[in-house]
Amino acid sequence: MAAQIILFLPMTAGYWYVHSELAVWVQWVPDLFSDRPWRLAGLLLGTVLCGLLAGLIFTGPARLLYLQRALLAGAAMSLGAAAFDAYHMQLAGRLPFTKAALLLDLAVFFSALPLCIFVLSRLRPNNAFKPKPLRGSA
Repeated sequence: MAAQIILFLPMTAGYWYVHSELAVWVQWVPDLFSDRPWRLAGLLLGTVLCGLLAGLIFTGPARLLYLQRALLAGAAMSLGAAAFDAYHMQLAGRLPFTKAALLLDLAVFFSALPLCIFVLSRLRPNNAFKPKPLRGSA
């Protein structure tokens, strides 16, 4: 319980930091295309990819640390990190498509971690290592 409380803020800050580093990393996605509509679609794809990868990276640690309360903790972490990101976001003077891309990035960043934790918790356990009895043995 103490580890859960102590590690909440560092995990939230780490989640935000990984997202910000991935945002710099996915800048190559629009450069894959030469036409302007495809470049804009690549920009949107990059923003979705950035938020989704950040959520996937922190799904395992959040699930292992918070066990049954992982969904609630993941929602709180993503809310804190997204609020910090939204507070520092500057939309004034931006083009409309850039505003849409930034808001899409914020929405994916907010929802990726709780959704990934929810999907991971809904998966059935893999019993591949469970021994299977032989047929005919009593």
